[in-house]
Amino acid sequence: MVRERLQLRPLTGVRGMMRDLFPRPDRTIRVPVASATGRVTVTPIHSPLTVPMTDIAARDGFAVVSSETRGASDRDPVPLKNPCRVNTGNAIPPGYDAVVMIEDITRKNGVWFTGEAVAPGEHIHPAGEEITCGDLILPTGHLIRPCDIGALLSYGVTALNVQAVKVGLIPTGNEVIPAGRCPGPGQVNESNTAVAAAWCGEAGATCTRYSIVHDDPGLLRQAIAKGIQENDLLLISAGSSAGTRDFTASVIADLGEVLVHGIAMKPGKPAIVGRIGGKPVIGMPGYPTAAMTVVRELALPLLAGWGFYSLYGERVSARLTRTIQTDPGFDEYIFLTVSRAGDHCTATPLPRGAGTQMSVVRANAYLHVPPGIDDIHKGAEVGVLLTGPRALIGESPTVPGLVPEHSVQGAVLPAKGGP
Repeated sequence: MVRERLQLRPLTGVRGMMRDLFPRPDRTIRVPVASATGRVTVTPIHSPLTVPMTDIAARDGFAVVSSETRGASDRDPVPLKNPCRVNTGNAIPPGYDAVVMIEDITRKNGVWFTGEAVAPGEHIHPAGEEITCGDLILPTGHLIRPCDIGALLSYGVTALNVQAVKVGLIPTGNEVIPAGRCPGPGQVNESNTAVAAAWCGEAGATCTRYSIVHDDPGLLRQAIAKGIQENDLLLISAGSSAGTRDFTASVIADLGEVLVHGIAMKPGKPAIVGRIGGKPVIGMPGYPTAAMTVVRELALPLLAGWGFYSLYGERVSARLTRTIQTDPGFDEYIFLTVSRAGDHCTATPLPRGAGTQMSVVRANAYLHVPPGIDDIHKGAEVGVLLTGPRALIGESPTVPGLVPEHSVQGAVLPAKGGP
């Protein structure tokens, strides 16, 4: 069989097309507030309670009638007729309109005196000061943060409806076996869908990993038809190239349409974007780091556009310890080891190759080199994105001759919402 030449599309154009063609699925679930962090509201959330429900004391002391304290001072304390002892948070009894702090109170011959005059409402939290029943707590489309959880629970909300999305993941290949078995000659443990599910799940998606499908067009057709029916987004691992056993594109075309087959990015060039029943299907290469790149650069931005955000690391500036040569016709993604060197960071490129998984393990950052750049010199200051906490960046020995030659414009990672 003659190997088909892929028609490469620019990555930015593919992302834009996906954003335009695939609106957010109309799927919601109801979740407990305590586990709603990172979810997005689908309706406005209003308070069922007035908080506080009644006037409450803002200080420990005595509830008083404020007019009775007029003229009070340390030198000339005034007696209180019928003060009521209250602690912070206690309800203010009817007929009282202020609180005198306990440190301003003295007692003589069984009578309470105040050395501080108070105004009406002083040291009192009035009813509804925090929120009134029916007031808006969170609007539609709000990404729920940990700090929102306390307010929701305090105001009587214990569950709410949030956006939901289901992602299906199908591993394929005669050489692929379930993880945990010892591979024989020519066999590999399946890991691509596990990585993709972990990433998509971190963004809030509900993921289903299906059984491995052998390189058989009929079996693959059944699996894809089932997966697209049960999910809002379908990811297929392997079979996306143009070899004699790569059937993913033809099966997608049979069930729907292939929108893109081949993207100008490295790794991940043979990626597929298709549409079946109006839903997106993404075909990932079988090589692990290529598959990771496709998930990170296509699936996660699509999910982010739907309101499901992955947890990216911090962006830092670092100086390259060696020159990087790239293909100016591609978006390239290069794994790096970032270390601290005095008052700045250094970035050491790791070996490139779609199947080099240990590069991913050893890396703690990666660099996006956009099209139009063919090399980045040693010492260049570049923007990189950490793949772990900044606090874990270790110290590096001084790199001799590390002098910035130039700063790379554009060789930085885009804002959150699309890597």
